[in-house]
Amino acid sequence: MAERLTARDLFHRVMIFSCPGMTLATLGGIWPSTRERWVAEGMPPELTDVHKICDYFGLDPHRWAAPEAAVFVYPPCERVVLRETEDKVTYINDLGITCTEFKADAYKSMPHFEAFPVQDRRTWEAYRERLQWTPERVGEGWEKQKAGWADRTAPLIVALNRGGSLYGSLRDLCGVERLSYLFYDDRPLVEEMMDTMLALFLQVAEALFRDFTPDAVCLWEDMAYKTGSLLSVRHVRELMLPRYRVMTAKLRELGVPFIFLDSDGNVEELIPVWLEAGMDGLVPMEANAGMDVALYREKYPRLLMMGGVDKRALAWGPEAIDREMDKIARTIASGGLVPFFDHGLPHDVSYANFLYFVARLKEVTGR
Repeated sequence: MAERLTARDLFHRVMIFSCPGMTLATLGGIWPSTRERWVAEGMPPELTDVHKICDYFGLDPHRWAAPEAAVFVYPPCERVVLRETEDKVTYINDLGITCTEFKADAYKSMPHFEAFPVQDRRTWEAYRERLQWTPERVGEGWEKQKAGWADRTAPLIVALNRGGSLYGSLRDLCGVERLSYLFYDDRPLVEEMMDTMLALFLQVAEALFRDFTPDAVCLWEDMAYKTGSLLSVRHVRELMLPRYRVMTAKLRELGVPFIFLDSDGNVEELIPVWLEAGMDGLVPMEANAGMDVALYREKYPRLLMMGGVDKRALAWGPEAIDREMDKIARTIASGGLVPFFDHGLPHDVSYANFLYFVARLKEVTGR
């Protein structure tokens, strides 16, 4: 019998379309409250995280990791509590954003963002010193991470998050509304901010990857909502495409084999720009926003995709799971897809439905 491929070996074959009809059988994130429900419904309590769950059910591991390095704001802003009630706290976070969140079970909701640190040229000039390169950004923490990954058998995707971003990072500093106005009211300022992010990215990428090659690098934007992009395609082409090309060229120069971009929402109109910019694939292909992986495989035969499983099907039950797995099977027939659900599996999914999903996932992925 042929030796079973490691998850890492299989990942590379899937990414080059060399094993059609076969891919990793793996999972996305799982909410803590979901795991609590499953334990009450019979799951062994020692399965305390998704990696242990994958191992227990014979699924393929894959690892997403942010580098232990300061890839965005440095030094971080001081956390300051502004007001507090019995159930909520309002504070300034490490990016300088004023936000309010629940004290208990905060993972079940998004914080409410009340104020952002950059609103105009004056506030930008006060902030941008935190976005300058300094060698102290990448040090011992990253060295330890690299050593721990040396003999890995699971694919490693290094997610640069805001450090690999031209829009999402600025949106987090300005807020969606203010940044949207700035594209019209002060375009030179937007370009200056993007150039600052690009310069920082190039230095960070060199420090991280000059002597270490992950299995993929993931950039990040989160620049779409349920039905379309938060920014016009014209602006993306004019302001971001030339800078994206510099970013992807740097990663290629450093030997990164696959470049993904992470954006929630419906990104259909942005896919051609990102492919033109030199990116290989997208994640998470959010099904709830209409990102049907079977449809986009037909439209873009060489687009790499990770994600794409509609987690609502796991709540609805076996018939819905069967329909979802049929979609996944049609997509992996030609390769280039690692399917999993996005943004964590919520607690409306029963343990019985999860077990059924795992069985079907193994079947359609050939694992």
